[in-house]
Amino acid sequence: MPGRPADEAMLAAALDYAVAAAAGLRLADLGRPSACTGWTVAEALAHLTRSLRSVTAALAAGAVPPAASPRSRPATARTVRRDLGRAAAALGAAAGDLRGRRAVDVGGLPLPCHQLIVVGALEAAVHGWDANPAAPIPGELATRLLAELPSVLDGGIRRGLFAEPVAVPPGRPPGVRLLAALGRDDRRCP
Repeated sequence: MPGRPADEAMLAAALDYAVAAAAGLRLADLGRPSACTGWTVAEALAHLTRSLRSVTAALAAGAVPPAASPRSRPATARTVRRDLGRAAAALGAAAGDLRGRRAVDVGGLPLPCHQLIVVGALEAAVHGWDANPAAPIPGELATRLLAELPSVLDGGIRRGLFAEPVAVPPGRPPGVRLLAALGRDDRRCP
């Protein structure tokens, strides 16, 4: 059974954005601080790649897998982009073929596939921006993610995963509002 076309389109836009944001990075960029406090660009992209693989595995198997240990190997801009591209393609395929599954098991509780796809799209968009803040999140994608944010983020989930929201002046673009909702200030990025 295919997934919901609107979810697939949102996810595809977020994955395309993340891959494009990473496309312009060079080896020298990987060691610089990312917009995600405490992480380098390489660490932000490695986290994103692991997250996309985890969401893919959950959608394919029907349960969230145990956290994988990060592989420590020398990173080059080419290998980081390749790994991210492969993870993005696998997630897009998994979201398009849910095999009738409507939810995945997360610690014994069902999580709707829709919400997991939103999480994957959020991860892609926000960490893509973390790695390359010069590439703004597209407005239409950010608007959709802002609308979906309450379905996946509440006070209990926020703690430990996202910083508190940042106040932004009225009239700011949707991408800036999305970043602010997740604790990022576009005016204070490296």
